[in-house]
Amino acid sequence: MSKEIRAYAVKQDVVDYNAENLMMLQAQLINKDYVGKVMVEKVSKDAGGYAAGKHYIPGVALKFGEHPVEAGHRILTEELEVEDREIKYVSTQSHWNDEKKHWYVLFIFETVDPFTEDEMKNTCEGIDELVYFDLEDATIDNSTQGLIDIREAMRNPGKTYI
Repeated sequence: MSKEIRAYAVKQDVVDYNAENLMMLQAQLINKDYVGKVMVEKVSKDAGGYAAGKHYIPGVALKFGEHPVEAGHRILTEELEVEDREIKYVSTQSHWNDEKKHWYVLFIFETVDPFTEDEMKNTCEGIDELVYFDLEDATIDNSTQGLIDIREAMRNPGKTYI
């Protein structure tokens, strides 16, 4: 085997999101209301970065050695700061981001019940609001590319976006 064709897992305490050719393992959590809209976070406009002022699906990067299901539960307790609840695995998706030169592998989970009004008001730092959003309204101006990719994955189950 050629030495050039190897993959390494490196434990990092801090991820440099500006690095090129980065492979990201992420867990994402879908939560729908009773009419099928999907809960999204709206990033503060003053947060800086490519997601500022845009909607995206709540998610976290997997920690070294963390099982995707653990990360799915961490979205609830750490990212959304709500009580843990049952989640179910939906799919695994993959896509390449040309702008950032990142390859994303997404483990998609779904909660069973919509969030309560109180839970929707409990936004964490850097998030302006949690809202239920019709994914058909997602554009590159109001949503991250990742959210648009997830919409496409939901339209076409089984297709991988790379």
